[in-house]
Amino acid sequence: KRCMFGTIESWLIYKLTGGHKGGIHITDVSNASRYMLMNLQTQQWDLDICRELGIPVECLPEIRSNAEVYGKVKGYGQLNGIPIAGALGDQHAALLGQGCLEVGSSKNTYGTGCF
Repeated sequence: KRCMFGTIESWLIYKLTGGHKGGIHITDVSNASRYMLMNLQTQQWDLDICRELGIPVECLPEIRSNAEVYGKVKGYGQLNGIPIAGALGDQHAALLGQGCLEVGSSKNTYGTGCF
C-alpha cells in the first residue's frame, strides 16, 4: 500500500507490530465508529459512504474487536513478543473506567471533546 489512513491507535499498532516490515493495519470498533465511515449494523466500513466521499476502502484499517490479540511487538528489543491485545477509544475507555456498565449509566468526559 502506498498510503494508509488511521487514527493514533492504528498507527501505534502498525508501528509496534513491525511497521513497513509486516506491521498490521487495524483499528478497533470504538475508534472506527468515530470515523463516521462505519456501518454501525455490520461494524464494517460502509462502502457506499466511502465511495461517495472518494475514500478508497483499501487505505482504511481493518476493523477488529476491542479485546483480542492483534499481534505481537516486533523490532523493539526486549519488548519483542509482547502481545498487543486491545484498543479502546478515549471516550469509550473513560466510560468503562468510571464503571458505567449498566444500561442507562452515563458520564461526561472533558478532554478531546465533551460528549
